[in-house]
Amino acid sequence: MRKSILISASMIFCLSSSVVLAAMDHGSHGRKGPSSSAACKEKGVFQTKPKHLADVSPQSEFSFWVKGIKDPDKVEVTVKNIPVKMNAEDKTHFYLFKGKLPKALVGTVARINIRVHSKKCPSEKGWLVKIGE
Repeated sequence: MRKSILISASMIFCLSSSVVLAAMDHGSHGRKGPSSSAACKEKGVFQTKPKHLADVSPQSEFSFWVKGIKDPDKVEVTVKNIPVKMNAEDKTHFYLFKGKLPKALVGTVARINIRVHSKKCPSEKGWLVKIGE
């Protein structure tokens, strides 16, 4: 009697495990290549300068890379909600963006905010700098 109960319990466990595994695998059928979240990890904003919370002079230059875009016009940059004109340079695998802090920002802390308007992988990144007198 004990043997049959043990075998029945083992069979139920195996069957339920295979159902769970089949359900987990079902979501990837028909998809080719990496998942969209994995592909988006390779895209976005990198190599921000100056570093987060760095002390900088007024009108200092800042820069960053954006990977995974074809059109640099899809990148919007603001500093403390002031739009900033950026120069974009195509570096084969990424764009290098350079700009200067707005003249109006002196003796304050400001967030450099970058928005990448991409249909597949929109992203946003920002960091703070301390602007001196």
